[in-house]
Amino acid sequence: MRKRPFPPLYAITDDRSSRSPAEQVRFLGDLGFPLVQLRCKTLSSEQFKSQLDQAIEEARTAGQWPRLCLNDRIDLLRTVPPERQPWGLHLGQEDTPIEQARTLLSPQIKLGLSSHIEAHWRDLPEGIHHLGVGPIYQPRSKPSSWVPLGWEGFRNALQILGPRIHPIIAIGGLHQQDLKQAYRAGADSVAMITEISSDPHPENLLWEAQRERWQVRPHNLKQGVVLVGHSGSGKTSLGQELAPRLGLPFVDLDQAIEIKAGRSISELFENQGETHFRKLEYEVALEHLKPGQVIALGGGAWHQSDVRLHIQSLNLPILVLAEPPRRCWTRLQSTVSRPLARSESEFLARCAQRAADLHDLDEVYSCGRSIRDLANQLTHN
Repeated sequence: MRKRPFPPLYAITDDRSSRSPAEQVRFLGDLGFPLVQLRCKTLSSEQFKSQLDQAIEEARTAGQWPRLCLNDRIDLLRTVPPERQPWGLHLGQEDTPIEQARTLLSPQIKLGLSSHIEAHWRDLPEGIHHLGVGPIYQPRSKPSSWVPLGWEGFRNALQILGPRIHPIIAIGGLHQQDLKQAYRAGADSVAMITEISSDPHPENLLWEAQRERWQVRPHNLKQGVVLVGHSGSGKTSLGQELAPRLGLPFVDLDQAIEIKAGRSISELFENQGETHFRKLEYEVALEHLKPGQVIALGGGAWHQSDVRLHIQSLNLPILVLAEPPRRCWTRLQSTVSRPLARSESEFLARCAQRAADLHDLDEVYSCGRSIRDLANQLTHN
Protein backbone atom coordinates (compact mmCIF):
# COMPACT_ATOMS: atom_id res chain seq x y z
CA MET A 1 0.00 0.00 0.00
CA ARG A 2 1.59 3.27 -1.15
CA LYS A 3 1.14 6.23 1.16
CA ARG A 4 0.09 9.53 -0.33
CA PRO A 5 3.20 11.72 -0.49
CA PHE A 6 3.43 14.41 2.18
CA PRO A 7 6.27 16.73 3.27
CA PRO A 8 8.28 15.45 6.27
CA LEU A 9 7.71 18.75 8.10
CA TYR A 10 4.32 20.43 8.17
CA ALA A 11 4.77 24.16 8.79
CA ILE A 12 1.96 26.07 10.53
CA THR A 13 1.82 29.82 10.93
CA ASP A 14 2.17 31.28 14.44
CA ASP A 15 -0.07 34.08 15.73
CA ARG A 16 2.76 35.19 18.07
CA SER A 17 5.17 35.90 15.20
CA SER A 18 6.22 39.45 14.35
CA ARG A 19 5.27 38.61 10.76
CA SER A 20 1.63 38.49 9.74
CA PRO A 21 0.29 35.03 8.82
CA ALA A 22 0.42 35.85 5.09
CA GLU A 23 3.97 37.16 5.47
CA GLN A 24 4.93 33.90 7.19
CA VAL A 25 3.54 31.92 4.26
CA ARG A 26 5.67 33.92 1.83
CA PHE A 27 8.74 33.75 4.08
CA LEU A 28 8.54 29.97 4.52
CA GLY A 29 7.76 29.40 0.86
CA ASP A 30 10.81 31.40 -0.22
CA LEU A 31 12.95 29.24 2.10
CA GLY A 32 11.71 26.09 0.36
CA PHE A 33 8.74 24.90 2.44
CA PRO A 34 6.31 23.32 -0.04
CA LEU A 35 3.23 23.34 2.21
CA VAL A 36 2.13 25.81 4.90
CA GLN A 37 -0.99 25.77 7.03
CA LEU A 38 -2.54 29.23 7.48
CA ARG A 39 -3.71 29.34 11.08
CA CYS A 40 -5.10 32.49 12.75
CA LYS A 41 -6.67 31.96 16.16
CA THR A 42 -6.49 35.56 17.39
CA LEU A 43 -7.73 37.50 14.35
CA SER A 44 -11.25 38.61 13.59
CA SER A 45 -13.02 36.99 10.66
CA GLU A 46 -12.45 40.10 8.58
CA GLN A 47 -8.73 40.18 9.41
CA PHE A 48 -8.38 36.45 8.77
CA LYS A 49 -10.13 36.77 5.40
CA SER A 50 -7.71 39.52 4.44
CA GLN A 51 -4.74 37.32 5.38
CA LEU A 52 -6.22 34.39 3.45
CA ASP A 53 -6.75 36.49 0.32
CA GLN A 54 -3.22 37.88 0.54
CA ALA A 55 -1.65 34.45 1.06
CA ILE A 56 -3.61 32.92 -1.84
CA GLU A 57 -2.60 35.75 -4.19
CA GLU A 58 1.06 35.64 -3.20
CA ALA A 59 1.24 31.86 -3.64
CA ARG A 60 -0.50 32.13 -7.02
CA THR A 61 1.87 34.76 -8.34
CA ALA A 62 4.83 32.74 -7.02
CA GLY A 63 3.91 29.77 -9.22
CA GLN A 64 1.43 28.20 -6.76
CA TRP A 65 4.15 27.98 -4.13
CA PRO A 66 3.84 27.08 -1.37
CA ARG A 67 0.70 24.97 -1.29
CA LEU A 68 -1.67 26.53 1.19
CA CYS A 69 -3.88 24.71 3.70
CA LEU A 70 -6.46 26.76 5.62
CA ASN A 71 -7.03 25.93 9.27
CA ASP A 72 -10.64 25.37 10.31
CA ARG A 73 -12.46 28.30 8.68
CA ILE A 74 -14.66 26.63 6.09
CA ASP A 75 -16.90 29.71 6.19
CA LEU A 76 -14.03 31.81 4.83
CA LEU A 77 -13.03 29.21 2.29
CA ARG A 78 -16.50 29.23 0.80
CA THR A 79 -16.09 32.94 0.00
CA VAL A 80 -13.08 32.21 -2.23
CA PRO A 81 -13.84 31.71 -5.95
CA PRO A 82 -13.26 28.10 -7.12
CA GLU A 83 -10.33 29.06 -9.35
CA ARG A 84 -8.50 30.66 -6.39
CA GLN A 85 -9.12 28.14 -3.64
CA PRO A 86 -6.14 26.84 -1.68
CA TRP A 87 -4.76 23.31 -1.77
CA GLY A 88 -6.44 22.14 1.42
CA LEU A 89 -8.49 22.67 4.56
CA HIS A 90 -7.60 21.30 8.00
CA LEU A 91 -10.40 20.58 10.45
CA GLY A 92 -10.42 19.84 14.17
CA GLN A 93 -12.84 17.56 15.97
CA GLU A 94 -14.93 20.54 17.07
CA ASP A 95 -15.20 21.98 13.55
CA THR A 96 -17.45 21.18 10.59
CA PRO A 97 -17.73 17.37 10.23
CA ILE A 98 -15.73 15.94 7.34
CA GLU A 99 -18.82 14.47 5.68
CA GLN A 100 -20.54 17.88 5.67
CA ALA A 101 -17.37 19.70 4.60
CA ARG A 102 -16.97 17.42 1.60
CA THR A 103 -20.48 18.28 0.38
CA LEU A 104 -19.75 22.00 0.69
CA LEU A 105 -16.33 22.11 -0.97
CA SER A 106 -14.75 21.43 -4.32
CA PRO A 107 -13.55 17.81 -4.61
CA GLN A 108 -10.06 19.16 -5.36
CA ILE A 109 -9.71 20.49 -1.79
CA LYS A 110 -7.55 18.17 0.33
CA LEU A 111 -9.12 17.67 3.76
CA GLY A 112 -6.98 17.15 6.85
CA LEU A 113 -8.34 16.11 10.24
CA SER A 114 -6.94 16.18 13.77
CA SER A 115 -7.59 13.12 15.96
CA HIS A 116 -6.92 12.61 19.66
CA ILE A 117 -8.61 9.57 21.20
CA GLU A 118 -9.39 5.94 20.42
CA ALA A 119 -12.95 6.74 19.30
CA HIS A 120 -11.56 8.99 16.58
CA TRP A 121 -9.19 6.33 15.26
CA ARG A 122 -11.78 3.54 15.27
CA ASP A 123 -14.39 5.60 13.42
CA LEU A 124 -12.39 7.57 10.88
CA PRO A 125 -14.66 9.38 8.39
CA GLU A 126 -14.40 8.94 4.66
CA GLY A 127 -13.01 11.68 2.50
CA ILE A 128 -9.90 12.74 4.41
CA HIS A 129 -6.53 13.23 2.75
CA HIS A 130 -4.21 13.37 5.79
CA LEU A 131 -4.60 12.77 9.51
CA GLY A 132 -3.05 14.54 12.49
CA VAL A 133 -2.57 12.33 15.57
CA GLY A 134 -1.81 13.84 18.97
CA PRO A 135 -1.07 15.85 20.93
CA ILE A 136 2.19 14.09 21.67
CA TYR A 137 3.03 16.73 24.28
CA GLN A 138 1.10 19.71 25.58
CA PRO A 139 1.06 22.23 22.70
CA ARG A 140 3.08 25.39 23.20
CA SER A 141 0.98 27.53 20.87
CA LYS A 142 -2.42 27.15 22.57
CA PRO A 143 -4.09 25.36 25.51
CA SER A 144 -5.45 21.89 24.72
CA SER A 145 -8.14 19.88 26.47
CA TRP A 146 -6.84 16.65 24.96
CA VAL A 147 -4.58 14.45 27.07
CA PRO A 148 -1.05 14.17 25.59
CA LEU A 149 -0.43 10.74 24.06
CA GLY A 150 3.33 10.51 24.31
CA TRP A 151 5.07 8.28 21.79
CA GLU A 152 3.65 5.07 23.24
CA GLY A 153 0.12 6.43 22.81
CA PHE A 154 0.99 7.55 19.28
CA ARG A 155 2.17 4.07 18.34
CA ASN A 156 -0.98 2.61 19.85
CA ALA A 157 -3.07 4.99 17.74
CA LEU A 158 -1.31 3.81 14.58
CA GLN A 159 -1.99 0.18 15.50
CA ILE A 160 -5.68 0.98 15.86
CA LEU A 161 -5.73 2.88 12.58
CA GLY A 162 -4.00 0.03 10.75
CA PRO A 163 -2.49 0.28 7.23
CA ARG A 164 -3.80 3.34 5.43
CA ILE A 165 -2.88 5.51 2.49
CA HIS A 166 -3.51 8.65 4.57
CA PRO A 167 -0.30 10.41 5.64
CA ILE A 168 -0.09 10.42 9.43
CA ILE A 169 1.13 13.66 11.00
CA ALA A 170 2.45 13.78 14.56
CA ILE A 171 1.09 16.93 16.24
CA GLY A 172 1.44 18.75 19.54
CA GLY A 173 4.43 20.45 21.19
CA LEU A 174 7.13 18.81 19.09
CA HIS A 175 10.79 19.81 18.94
CA GLN A 176 13.63 19.13 16.53
CA GLN A 177 14.91 16.32 18.75
CA ASP A 178 11.57 14.53 18.28
CA LEU A 179 12.00 14.09 14.52
CA LYS A 180 13.85 10.78 14.56
CA GLN A 181 11.50 9.27 17.14
CA ALA A 182 8.45 10.47 15.21
CA TYR A 183 9.40 8.71 11.98
CA ARG A 184 10.52 5.59 13.83
CA ALA A 185 7.14 5.53 15.57
CA GLY A 186 5.42 5.55 12.17
CA ALA A 187 4.72 9.22 11.49
CA ASP A 188 4.90 10.38 7.88
CA SER A 189 5.21 14.03 8.86
CA VAL A 190 5.71 16.23 11.92
CA ALA A 191 3.70 19.43 12.46
CA MET A 192 5.48 22.37 14.07
CA ILE A 193 4.49 25.90 15.00
CA THR A 194 6.70 27.31 17.78
CA GLU A 195 9.82 25.42 16.74
CA ILE A 196 9.61 26.87 13.23
CA SER A 197 8.62 30.44 14.18
CA SER A 198 11.37 30.71 16.80
CA ASP A 199 14.15 29.39 14.56
CA PRO A 200 16.04 32.07 12.59
CA HIS A 201 16.77 29.49 9.89
CA PRO A 202 13.72 27.19 9.76
CA GLU A 203 14.87 25.73 6.43
CA ASN A 204 17.42 23.80 8.52
CA LEU A 205 14.50 22.08 10.28
CA LEU A 206 13.04 21.01 6.93
CA TRP A 207 16.42 19.66 5.82
CA GLU A 208 16.85 17.77 9.10
CA ALA A 209 13.30 16.39 8.89
CA GLN A 210 13.94 15.16 5.35
CA ARG A 211 17.25 13.59 6.39
CA GLU A 212 15.76 11.85 9.42
CA ARG A 213 12.82 10.47 7.45
CA TRP A 214 15.19 9.13 4.78
CA GLN A 215 17.17 7.41 7.53
CA VAL A 216 14.03 5.48 8.48
CA ARG A 217 12.59 5.13 4.96
CA PRO A 218 15.34 5.46 2.36
CA HIS A 219 14.53 5.67 -1.32
CA ASN A 220 15.52 2.55 -3.25
CA LEU A 221 17.26 4.00 -6.29
CA LYS A 222 19.38 0.98 -7.22
CA GLN A 223 17.33 0.25 -10.36
CA GLY A 224 17.23 3.90 -11.41
CA VAL A 225 15.19 7.02 -10.81
CA VAL A 226 13.28 9.63 -12.79
CA LEU A 227 13.78 13.28 -11.82
CA VAL A 228 11.06 15.80 -12.61
CA GLY A 229 10.46 19.43 -11.71
CA HIS A 230 10.28 22.93 -13.07
CA SER A 231 12.96 24.27 -15.40
CA GLY A 232 15.86 25.51 -13.31
CA SER A 233 15.13 23.19 -10.38
CA GLY A 234 18.44 21.36 -10.82
CA LYS A 235 17.31 18.03 -12.28
CA THR A 236 20.27 17.65 -14.64
CA SER A 237 22.80 18.59 -11.96
CA LEU A 238 21.25 16.19 -9.46
CA GLY A 239 21.11 13.40 -12.03
CA GLN A 240 24.79 13.88 -12.86
CA GLU A 241 25.62 13.60 -9.16
CA LEU A 242 23.41 10.56 -8.53
CA ALA A 243 24.39 8.44 -11.54
CA PRO A 244 28.03 7.67 -10.55
CA ARG A 245 26.99 7.06 -6.94
CA LEU A 246 24.46 4.48 -8.13
CA GLY A 247 26.70 3.04 -10.86
CA LEU A 248 24.04 3.79 -13.49
CA PRO A 249 24.06 5.69 -16.79
CA PHE A 250 22.62 9.20 -16.82
CA VAL A 251 20.15 10.30 -19.52
CA ASP A 252 19.04 13.90 -19.93
CA LEU A 253 15.91 13.89 -22.09
CA ASP A 254 16.45 17.41 -23.44
CA GLN A 255 20.03 16.58 -24.40
CA ALA A 256 18.89 13.39 -26.15
CA ILE A 257 16.34 15.46 -28.11
CA GLU A 258 19.03 17.92 -29.22
CA ILE A 259 21.27 15.08 -30.39
CA LYS A 260 18.47 13.45 -32.39
CA ALA A 261 17.33 16.73 -33.94
CA GLY A 262 20.80 18.12 -34.52
CA ARG A 263 19.78 21.50 -33.11
CA SER A 264 19.17 23.16 -29.74
CA ILE A 265 15.88 23.14 -27.86
CA SER A 266 15.60 26.90 -28.42
CA GLU A 267 16.02 26.45 -32.18
CA LEU A 268 13.38 23.72 -32.23
CA PHE A 269 10.89 25.95 -30.45
CA GLU A 270 11.70 28.97 -32.57
CA ASN A 271 11.70 27.25 -35.96
CA GLN A 272 9.13 24.46 -35.55
CA GLY A 273 7.06 25.40 -32.50
CA GLU A 274 6.13 23.70 -29.25
CA THR A 275 3.71 21.18 -30.83
CA HIS A 276 6.48 19.70 -32.99
CA PHE A 277 8.86 19.72 -30.02
CA ARG A 278 6.44 17.78 -27.82
CA LYS A 279 5.97 15.16 -30.54
CA LEU A 280 9.74 14.77 -30.81
CA GLU A 281 10.03 14.66 -27.03
CA TYR A 282 7.68 11.68 -26.89
CA GLU A 283 9.54 9.84 -29.67
CA VAL A 284 12.88 10.31 -27.94
CA ALA A 285 11.40 9.22 -24.60
CA LEU A 286 10.25 5.94 -26.17
CA GLU A 287 13.66 5.39 -27.77
CA HIS A 288 15.96 6.29 -24.90
CA LEU A 289 14.25 5.96 -21.54
CA LYS A 290 14.28 2.57 -19.84
CA PRO A 291 14.89 1.01 -16.40
CA GLY A 292 18.40 1.00 -15.03
CA GLN A 293 19.01 4.69 -15.68
CA VAL A 294 19.07 7.99 -13.85
CA ILE A 295 16.73 10.09 -15.99
CA ALA A 296 16.26 13.86 -15.94
CA LEU A 297 13.16 15.08 -17.74
CA GLY A 298 12.77 18.49 -19.34
CA GLY A 299 10.62 20.96 -17.44
CA GLY A 300 7.51 20.25 -19.51
CA ALA A 301 7.94 16.53 -20.23
CA TRP A 302 6.04 15.19 -17.20
CA HIS A 303 3.08 17.38 -18.12
CA GLN A 304 2.70 15.64 -21.50
CA SER A 305 0.35 12.71 -20.89
CA ASP A 306 1.99 10.31 -23.39
CA VAL A 307 5.45 10.88 -21.92
CA ARG A 308 4.06 10.56 -18.40
CA LEU A 309 2.44 7.20 -19.20
CA HIS A 310 5.69 5.89 -20.67
CA ILE A 311 7.67 7.04 -17.63
CA GLN A 312 5.18 5.40 -15.28
CA SER A 313 5.48 2.13 -17.22
CA LEU A 314 9.20 1.96 -16.34
CA ASN A 315 8.27 1.27 -12.69
CA LEU A 316 11.08 3.47 -11.40
CA PRO A 317 10.94 5.84 -8.44
CA ILE A 318 9.82 9.29 -9.58
CA LEU A 319 11.13 12.22 -7.54
CA VAL A 320 10.22 15.88 -7.84
CA LEU A 321 13.08 18.26 -7.19
CA ALA A 322 10.73 20.68 -5.43
CA GLU A 323 12.29 24.11 -5.57
CA PRO A 324 10.44 27.42 -5.17
CA PRO A 325 9.66 28.65 -8.70
CA ARG A 326 11.13 32.06 -7.90
CA ARG A 327 14.41 30.36 -7.04
CA CYS A 328 14.23 28.48 -10.34
CA TRP A 329 13.65 31.72 -12.22
CA THR A 330 16.69 33.33 -10.57
CA ARG A 331 18.82 30.48 -11.92
CA LEU A 332 17.30 30.74 -15.39
CA GLN A 333 17.92 34.46 -15.81
CA SER A 334 21.50 33.83 -16.87
CA THR A 335 20.45 31.09 -19.31
CA VAL A 336 19.56 32.18 -22.82
CA SER A 337 18.66 28.71 -24.10
CA ARG A 338 15.35 28.30 -22.23
CA PRO A 339 12.55 28.95 -24.76
CA LEU A 340 9.76 29.06 -22.18
CA ALA A 341 11.53 31.38 -19.74
CA ARG A 342 11.34 34.73 -21.50
CA SER A 343 9.90 36.68 -18.55
CA GLU A 344 9.43 36.04 -14.85
CA SER A 345 5.66 36.48 -14.90
CA GLU A 346 5.31 34.11 -17.86
CA PHE A 347 7.56 31.54 -16.21
CA LEU A 348 5.75 31.68 -12.85
CA ALA A 349 2.35 31.47 -14.56
CA ARG A 350 3.47 28.32 -16.38
CA CYS A 351 4.72 26.85 -13.07
CA ALA A 352 1.33 27.59 -11.52
CA GLN A 353 -0.48 25.82 -14.38
CA ARG A 354 1.73 22.75 -13.99
CA ALA A 355 1.83 22.59 -10.21
CA ALA A 356 -1.10 20.21 -9.71
CA ASP A 357 0.56 17.54 -11.90
CA LEU A 358 3.39 17.26 -9.36
CA HIS A 359 1.44 17.14 -6.10
CA ASP A 360 1.05 13.36 -5.90
CA LEU A 361 4.74 12.61 -6.42
CA ASP A 362 7.49 12.19 -3.83
CA GLU A 363 9.36 15.45 -3.34
CA VAL A 364 12.96 16.19 -2.42
CA TYR A 365 14.05 19.57 -1.05
CA SER A 366 17.46 21.20 -1.32
CA CYS A 367 16.68 23.75 1.43
CA GLY A 368 19.41 25.92 -0.03
CA ARG A 369 22.03 23.17 0.18
CA SER A 370 24.18 22.16 -2.75
CA ILE A 371 23.10 19.52 -5.23
CA ARG A 372 26.06 17.43 -4.03
CA ASP A 373 24.74 17.54 -0.45
CA LEU A 374 21.31 16.46 -1.69
CA ALA A 375 22.78 13.57 -3.73
CA ASN A 376 24.83 12.46 -0.72
CA GLN A 377 21.71 12.32 1.45
CA LEU A 378 19.66 10.48 -1.18
CA THR A 379 22.30 7.75 -1.54
CA HIS A 380 23.44 7.62 2.09
CA ASN A 381 21.89 4.18 2.63
